[in-house]
Amino acid sequence: MVSCTTDGFISNEPDMDTTSVDPNNVFSFLYYNTRLKLTGVGALLEKKYTEPKGVISWRTRGQLGLSGGIKALTGYQRHESIEETIDKVNKSFNDSKQIAFIQTSLRSAKDIYQNGGHSTLKLEERIFNLKFDNRREITDCKGTYHITKPFIHCLNSSQNRLIASLGGGRYRKYSPISKTHCKGDAYLTLTRRMIVRLLRDEELIHVKLNRLDIFRVLKEIGLKGSLNFISKQKGKKPIFNSIPSTEKTLVCLKKLNVLFPNLDPRILLRK
Repeated sequence: MVSCTTDGFISNEPDMDTTSVDPNNVFSFLYYNTRLKLTGVGALLEKKYTEPKGVISWRTRGQLGLSGGIKALTGYQRHESIEETIDKVNKSFNDSKQIAFIQTSLRSAKDIYQNGGHSTLKLEERIFNLKFDNRREITDCKGTYHITKPFIHCLNSSQNRLIASLGGGRYRKYSPISKTHCKGDAYLTLTRRMIVRLLRDEELIHVKLNRLDIFRVLKEIGLKGSLNFISKQKGKKPIFNSIPSTEKTLVCLKKLNVLFPNLDPRILLRK
């Protein structure tokens, strides 16, 4: 068994869909009869999908099929191909075990009613956490990956889940876009933050810039900034494919490309 959630599970056991109900097993018998009444299908299990290549699994609700058929990434909004997602997941296992991304949603009806305006897009920066959730017992380590098995006693499970809950939740927000996200400058706010991080990354721009240099660059491409804001972006990596393509964001990125011809700012644009 790989994982088990509310509406299904992933397993490498063959022919599980042919398993017949055991009248002596109370739970399977109740499940069988309930499904029969609801759907008219007299079967205990139903096969949803067969993964031919393999599955990457890192937590209860974190699985990714290598061929793209299984995508259990609770909390993560994908804006890339399955190959790119697999590459991100593999790299994060050997790094911070986190993937930064931009979550998109629409303004709520309550927000529009209280503050006016229209149903516009909201952008929020989030971290998708791939750290192990301690809901299974680790029995062996194979380099980056671990072999696990279900806990035998519920007390051991409760103890490990308590340990996993210390220090934060499933994913956390950092540097979120302010409450002006429904205004016209929301995309520029995100653009400014990503450009600052880009300019602080010597590997990407092949030159070392200090805070004052970055401040001057922002001013030249038409973005407001402060030395304090630039300092807050230290150590944070730019999120590629995060900025929506609008007239204002494209103008800023084109000006940036003029200043840094060897840098392709399109890596920041959402595909």
